[in-house]
Amino acid sequence: MEYKWLQSFIVAAQTCNFRTAAQQLHLSQPSITVHIQQLEEFLHVQLFKRERNRVQLTEAGKLFQIEAQQMVLQWEQSIERIRLVSKGIHEKVIIAMTPLMVETILPYVLYQFINDHPALEISILVEDSAKIEDLVHQHQAHIGISLLPTSYRHWHQELLIESPLELVIPLDAYDDETGAYIDYEELFQTYTLFTHHHPTIWNELLHNY
Repeated sequence: MEYKWLQSFIVAAQTCNFRTAAQQLHLSQPSITVHIQQLEEFLHVQLFKRERNRVQLTEAGKLFQIEAQQMVLQWEQSIERIRLVSKGIHEKVIIAMTPLMVETILPYVLYQFINDHPALEISILVEDSAKIEDLVHQHQAHIGISLLPTSYRHWHQELLIESPLELVIPLDAYDDETGAYIDYEELFQTYTLFTHHHPTIWNELLHNY
């Protein structure tokens, strides 16, 4: 069984269209057809049923689609591990985090972590807090750094940093005693409030103001 057969089958199974599969894989349509035929001959089973101008997966094809995806994933993971080992790296860690973290504490923390763990390769996924938990749950990331707590009770979570909520207003050139009275309600009505940087507090804050 060849890797290119599996690639052609997986894309053809997803699209149910050999022409579309050929375009996505940058191959000719006859090449896709040959790959599917060779795979069917190797497995001694029909993977697609051809009806008029359309193709549909057979029951065996639906079952093999799951198996093929797992084989390709295992194949790619094995190649990735070999590539990392050749560089002296023994493991790759994928961290999903919010844009706010990337722009603030990430450079310092990441630099320190890499120095302490040279055998690890770090990959960063930047995503909104609401989506980070799903990335970890779907095994697309090993660690999630989010502004939201996890909803999974069995998951381990730690508080990394606390960030105070600060109100920044134009300087009036006076000290606290001689300066003009600050009407906070007027300030919120006058100036733009940057919202949704911290989903755990903004809904309550917007409701109050």
